[in-house]
Amino acid sequence: MPTLQVRDIEIQYTERGDGPTVVALHAATSNGSEMGWLAHLITHEGFNVVTPDLRGHGATHNPAPDLHLPRLVDDMLEFIYLLGRPSPHIVGFSLGGAVALRAAYQRPDMFRSLILLGTNYRAPGDQKLLQALGAEETRTAEQQAIFNPQTGVIAGWDGPIEALGVIACPVLIIAADRDEFHDPEDSLVLFRALPHAEVLIVPRCDHIGLVRHPLVMEAVRGFYTRVPR
Repeated sequence: MPTLQVRDIEIQYTERGDGPTVVALHAATSNGSEMGWLAHLITHEGFNVVTPDLRGHGATHNPAPDLHLPRLVDDMLEFIYLLGRPSPHIVGFSLGGAVALRAAYQRPDMFRSLILLGTNYRAPGDQKLLQALGAEETRTAEQQAIFNPQTGVIAGWDGPIEALGVIACPVLIIAADRDEFHDPEDSLVLFRALPHAEVLIVPRCDHIGLVRHPLVMEAVRGFYTRVPR
C-alpha cells in the first residue's frame, strides 16, 4: 500500500483506475479499503479513485493528541496537494463527507465536484450518538476514542451554514430517511445553502443501508455522467 508523508503522519492509501481523480473518504471507525464498493463503481465510470485512510484510522496512525475535524481536513488538503492531481473530485461517506465538505469550504477552488453520502454539516449531538452507538460504556475502545467529546472528531464543526455557499462546484447530497446520526431535514438545509447542489433522500433506509443501495449507485453513476470531468 503506497503512503504519503503528510505533516506528522504517513497516510496510507489505495489507488485504482485511469482518468480524472476522485478522492474517496471513508466513515469513522472504518478505512479506505471499505470504500471499495464505491471506488469500484466510480472506476467503471472512467475515473482514477484514491482511497486514503484518515488519521487514526486503518493503517494511518495518529501521534497527535486529538482527532478534531479541522486536523483531518488539513491532512486531506495537504494529501491532495502532494498527490499532484489538479482539480480532483471528492466524495465522502459520513465522517469522510464532513471532511470533504469542510475541505471544499476551505478551498472552493480546488475541487471539480463533491458527493456527500450520509453526511451532515454539523456534528451529531449526544442524543444522536446514543441512538447510533448506544451508551458510552458499551462502545468499543475505538468508538470511544473517535467520538470523545473533547479529543475526538466531534470538535471543530463550528461555522454558520450560510458560509458554505462559497462551494460553487456541483454537489450531490445523499441521505437516508432513517439515518441514526442525523435527520434528513439537515440534508435539505445543506442543499439550500449550496448554490449548485442536488439532493436524494433514500426511503426506508438507515445510515449503513446507504452502502451499495441501488438508488445510491444509480445516483452516483448519473452524477458523474453530468459533471465536468
